Amino acid sequence: MGKNHSKVVTTVSADSNTLEKPIGNNVFCAVDVETSGLRMSSRVVEVGAVKFNLAGDCYEYQSLVNPCERIAPGAVEIHGITDEMVASAPRAPDVMPALLNFMRGCVFIAHNAPFDVKMIGNELARMRVTPPDEPVVCTVRLGRKLIAGVPNYRLETLVNHLDIQVGALHNALSDAHAARLVFLECVGSLSPDTLISELPGMLGSFNEVAPPTVDDVEPTGDIFELEALARSRISIEMEYGGGTGRGPVVVTPIYLFEKNEQGYLNAYCHRDGIQKTYRLDRIIDFRRA
Repeated sequence: MGKNHSKVVTTVSADSNTLEKPIGNNVFCAVDVETSGLRMSSRVVEVGAVKFNLAGDCYEYQSLVNPCERIAPGAVEIHGITDEMVASAPRAPDVMPALLNFMRGCVFIAHNAPFDVKMIGNELARMRVTPPDEPVVCTVRLGRKLIAGVPNYRLETLVNHLDIQVGALHNALSDAHAARLVFLECVGSLSPDTLISELPGMLGSFNEVAPPTVDDVEPTGDIFELEALARSRISIEMEYGGGTGRGPVVVTPIYLFEKNEQGYLNAYCHRDGIQKTYRLDRIIDFRRA
């Protein structure tokens, strides 16, 4: 059975000047993402977020994401999300604004936060959206300071050590809840008057940790630009002389390769919803989509 595409409740909000507020008066958002592969250039395929405070209020957001590329078998083995499950899911330009709205004004919490921030930041960079400035706290670093007696600080290890009851891990929403409960266990030993800026595991603001926004440039149509566009997964509208007669096609370049002395582009075709291969010598022109 596939996962629900989304579940949203957004009735908790936070005030400004977050860093100088005590943890007892703040709102937090634990976030986890699952990805299409094991590289930093991989795409997000699921987001899960839990907004909460120390008083016990708790609200959820979850969505599958169509990554516009195939999900690597190694990634499927970890999280169980298949190409079929995300085929009709919304794409990042629809999901990321909803996530940003959900977490606005909150302290961003994640287990191994640099990974989640960078993966979300990569999607925002492709969209040419400026990352938010919410503070980021990593529960791995927080746990190392405040939880003793564990062989390592993997999420599964901490869940077992603390007897945390959540669903199966490597599900974005379950992992977000697990990070929330690890965070609550850690700050339970601190005074509620502890300032956010004083929390162990504080990494800085989201926009400091996230990758920079992709330069807002218009490709000139030079075929050599495709490799850079593929690295950043920048979608293009392409005039292709492949004989389809269906006009321009929007694709997301994934990688270039050569076979039998002929160059090819592997890309996700947004019109057909699949990855396809295009001959470089048949690409007449392209522009940013």
